[in-house]
Amino acid sequence: MPVSHDELRRLVTRDAELVEHLLGVILAEIPGYQVLDPVQLEEVRANIRWNVSRVLELWRTGTSLTEEDALRFRGVGAVRARDGRPLPVILRSYRVAARAFIGYVADRFGDELTAADMAGLARVWLAADDRLADALQDGYQAAGTTISGDRDRALTRLVLDLVLGRHSHEGAFAARLRELEVRLPHRFTVVVLRSAEATGAVLPAASEPVMHAAIDGAGIVVAEHVDVAALRPVLQRRGAQCCVLTGIGANDAPRLYRLARACLERVPAAVLADRTVFDRGDAEVLALLAGRPDADPERTASAVLGGLTPAAHAHLLETLDALFTAGSAEEVAARLGVHAQTVRYRLRRITALTGRDPRRPWDRFVLQSARLATA
Repeated sequence: MPVSHDELRRLVTRDAELVEHLLGVILAEIPGYQVLDPVQLEEVRANIRWNVSRVLELWRTGTSLTEEDALRFRGVGAVRARDGRPLPVILRSYRVAARAFIGYVADRFGDELTAADMAGLARVWLAADDRLADALQDGYQAAGTTISGDRDRALTRLVLDLVLGRHSHEGAFAARLRELEVRLPHRFTVVVLRSAEATGAVLPAASEPVMHAAIDGAGIVVAEHVDVAALRPVLQRRGAQCCVLTGIGANDAPRLYRLARACLERVPAAVLADRTVFDRGDAEVLALLAGRPDADPERTASAVLGGLTPAAHAHLLETLDALFTAGSAEEVAARLGVHAQTVRYRLRRITALTGRDPRRPWDRFVLQSARLATA
């Protein structure tokens, strides 16, 4: 039996699952929303409730958004500009919600609505979104924080948005780079410093383009490439430490930034005194040992062992595993039935392939953790 517009509005606005469904779709599709705190998520829920109720009211009455509605969203745009949420992310969330809403109504009430009803509802939502997008953009620009403002400030904001996950997708990040005339490759390097005061030490070792920012006392440098060999002695003289993340993209950056910060905060003090530069492998191992929900054994092994694969280097892995339970190259040689010089050569090959010397305590610990992770 067909449902009336009034009845549909009553049913949908009272459907508690709908708000959580739309929020879930937004969180799944837009990385920038995955890092919102509980208070911010509740604001998103409130906006979803308002949008659903208002669109259904417009559909029921055959009316359009009012100037009062537009003023509401100009205010929302201004607030979002001040809290640093990028405008493309906000606008995409409304498009994602629109698609999810129409799909939800079609699944739940499709048998009770005519094709004309569904088409009309879709038109009303899209027309409302168009008007609200204009209002959001007006408010955002009026707050004076759009990307076309001060370039240094815009670059700093871009770095923070990158590592905090405040971008809708890689394409949005690439578009902002183009607007700022920054030629950063698809894969790049991020350096996370334990102290922002040491940021200046990284800049000479970084190749252009270089962007940097500070957050919560830590420094962040984004560049095409960083010369780690040149960086190590400079940081050593300053007593500073960093985590260098190479070959990452915009979608990887938020997770790896969090791992790098955790690595620098949790690595033992004795290791900090002896080591200045950590990498993704170090961060992945500590994340795995800490039981972080985003840790992954396969990813850890790949980050640490790199090109050291069972198919191509079975003899090197055999030597490495023997070293974990033996005290010297001579003991490993006796266990494997080879000459001690062969063992030493293999250890040098392991260092060349992984960047880690298994004779050094920290490197040995990281290598062994990676091997055990997928055992």
